[in-house]
Amino acid sequence: MNDVSEEIKKKAQSLFEEGKVKVEFETDKRIHFKVFGKTEEHSVIYDKEKNEYSCDCQFFALRQKTCSHILAAEIKLRQ
Repeated sequence: MNDVSEEIKKKAQSLFEEGKVKVEFETDKRIHFKVFGKTEEHSVIYDKEKNEYSCDCQFFALRQKTCSHILAAEIKLRQ
């Protein structure tokens, strides 16, 4: 997570503080989040067994790096 830029960290914190991160549902293996961005909503999935997050946004799809949506979901999970 050290490769996350300050810009992404700030965006994630804002998404969380503005209440834009919701736990949609949870199973034994996964937690499904909805993160509401400025123009669209994104699905973030936390895989409990692999301890990995994935997101359907273009940033994550292209770079396979932590996006603001994943970081916001992590903040929500720690609360």
